[in-house]
Amino acid sequence: MLALITLGPLGMTAIAQTTLVPLPFDRHPLVQKFKPCISPIGLTRDLPLADPVPKLEAPGRLYTLGDMGVIRDGYRHSLYVSADGKQIYIVQVGGFAGTYKVFGPLDPSMDCSKKD
Repeated sequence: MLALITLGPLGMTAIAQTTLVPLPFDRHPLVQKFKPCISPIGLTRDLPLADPVPKLEAPGRLYTLGDMGVIRDGYRHSLYVSADGKQIYIVQVGGFAGTYKVFGPLDPSMDCSKKD
């Protein structure tokens, strides 16, 4: 019980990082393009951490890329696409103690199905 009380605020701060609500799996071409970059256990390839972490806000959109599946400490991933489509980030939430990471900015021509 003490662990839940202690770790609860960490999980809440991860969710509070953005005011956008992820849209369910979508047919947006960028969602299809970046879905191979993620898995419930993390990224499938190295991506740059965003520094500084950008504000992910409307009128941009946040799309669900994948969830943690049956893995208890898995990650949920979302794809942020700015309104003009020029800023693209992958948001990773979850894992042990509810971490929050933003990867990008990403190049829309990137092919996640191929390893560099």
